[in-house]
Amino acid sequence: MNPKIQIDELSILDNILNLSLKIEFKSPTEYNPYLEIIFSNSIENRRIPFKIRGFFRDNISNNCFILASETFEINHIFWNKDFIDDINISISLIYGNDFIEEFLIDKTNSNFNFTLKDNDYDPKIENNLLKLEARKDILKKKLNNRNKFTYKSISFLESFFLFILSILAFPIFFLDGFLASKGLKNKSPFYLKGRNTFKSILLHINWKTLNFSGFIYGKRSFKIAIMKFLYIFFRTKKIKENKILFLSERRNDLSGNFEFIFDIFKTNDKLEISKFLIDKKIKDLSFSEMITFVNSISTSKIILLDDFYPNIHNFKLKKGIKLFQLWHAVGAFKTFGFSRLGKFGAANQDSPNHRSYDYAIVSSKNIKRFYSEGFGISDEKVIVTGIPRTDIFFDEEYGEKIINKIYREHPILKNKKVILFAPTFRGEGKDDAYYPKDKFNIETFFDLLGDIDKDEDDYLSNCILIVKHHPFIKEKMNIPKKYKDQVLDLSRYTEINDLLFITDLLITDYSSVIFEASILNIPMLFYSYDLEEYSKDRGFYFDYRIFVPGKIVFNLKDLVKAIYHNDFETFKVQKFKNMFFNDFDGKSSHRVANLILKLLNNEFNNK
Repeated sequence: MNPKIQIDELSILDNILNLSLKIEFKSPTEYNPYLEIIFSNSIENRRIPFKIRGFFRDNISNNCFILASETFEINHIFWNKDFIDDINISISLIYGNDFIEEFLIDKTNSNFNFTLKDNDYDPKIENNLLKLEARKDILKKKLNNRNKFTYKSISFLESFFLFILSILAFPIFFLDGFLASKGLKNKSPFYLKGRNTFKSILLHINWKTLNFSGFIYGKRSFKIAIMKFLYIFFRTKKIKENKILFLSERRNDLSGNFEFIFDIFKTNDKLEISKFLIDKKIKDLSFSEMITFVNSISTSKIILLDDFYPNIHNFKLKKGIKLFQLWHAVGAFKTFGFSRLGKFGAANQDSPNHRSYDYAIVSSKNIKRFYSEGFGISDEKVIVTGIPRTDIFFDEEYGEKIINKIYREHPILKNKKVILFAPTFRGEGKDDAYYPKDKFNIETFFDLLGDIDKDEDDYLSNCILIVKHHPFIKEKMNIPKKYKDQVLDLSRYTEINDLLFITDLLITDYSSVIFEASILNIPMLFYSYDLEEYSKDRGFYFDYRIFVPGKIVFNLKDLVKAIYHNDFETFKVQKFKNMFFNDFDGKSSHRVANLILKLLNNEFNNK
């Protein structure tokens, strides 16, 4: 492709970097591009999504043009803020199935507008690489001032003083909120419309307090403050060099990746295994649970997570403790974490969320970059081991046991063609998750199938539909009585991976279950009626149209036609599988377990 970069603007003012680029390259086909900017120094790197403001392709010349611009806070790019070094900047483009990280910088047409005064870095182009050269004399002076005890003391006293003032101002803020409820004062942006006036007043108080002191009233912030206070004392306790902590607020038991790692470690008498598995939000933790949590994170050598655990990022873990993310999802599909910067509900660039991970695991070298970007961590912290819970797909004994178990529980499934309908949810998250009923109506589905199958009813009578909605969706699907022998709602069935063993066809949309299904070579149909809207809101790392391993349909009628004619485009599955998995040996759990044991023994070197 030989892409070329033209710098339209590069400016630094008060350590805010504004960068605008034009990228030009040739391609015979038009895809949706995905752009990253990579900042690196000699000890770490940070991938950040680079917002594309415009993209067009000239059909005559096949020239593609990307216009991208973004603002970056230089002080918050790297996790280690005390390290002073030059910053190299490079660009990564994903276009179709191509990964491009080598660009020619067009110096002739590039335009540098920057102010040197009071800046910590000077921009330069060296060896076709954009560089921010550190002004080390200025940076060292700032770092020394920041690390002085007096500075920290003043900062703490100032925060404490504002906290006390905000408590004393509570009656004033309450009166302000009451007057706002009567229309006599300006309301906060979070003021609730409707009947709950008292709750609206409390939200108004929090808004006033936050603007005044940065403090927020609430059970969550109060309990975080208690745990931080407790941590002052508990962090002095000695780290147990053989202690491994399983930590989750997503589950109360060991399942998923946790279960497979625990099964390997449970017979090892040399290890101390600890579990803090409580399906509760921070605000709902009891005092004894808070003590247990703080003690556990202070004394464990290895802390294992399997999902986002917000509370861990409220604490600076002691040196020597390793935080290990065994992410529950497989592959890389929808954007997550810091890959969603700038989108509604996403974290800010300087958020500590995810960034304190020492290691994270992935299934393939091809997707390391996405986990590095999503978690805001360096590439070398992402280790290709495979995903432990996928080991079941290479275990014939397990597969046979699960198939027999499902048939015992649901005899109606035996000797039937099983279609698994497993879409993801719509909405922002757990509290408002839904799937629109009108988009997959059971009666319409079977009526359409019957209309096609007029001459014979073999297909219709041999077909069983399993509905498996995302766990966030609480409302059950309405199944007409006349289809009770042909439709099963197994949305409450714990493990979707088990259902894959009896699945002949998977119907989904944007669910990551497609990665596990590809291991078993299951045919797939993608019912993506809202592709444009979903893509705009959530975003994908790859162009969805060429990424998914099956046929895409946009309405129920075309879905049924594809089912009846076995039109699944199964030729896409093998390439997809090879892209997202490095190993097909069922030994991912042992690779992860061995890595953890090496960390316990201080043997692992990721360089």
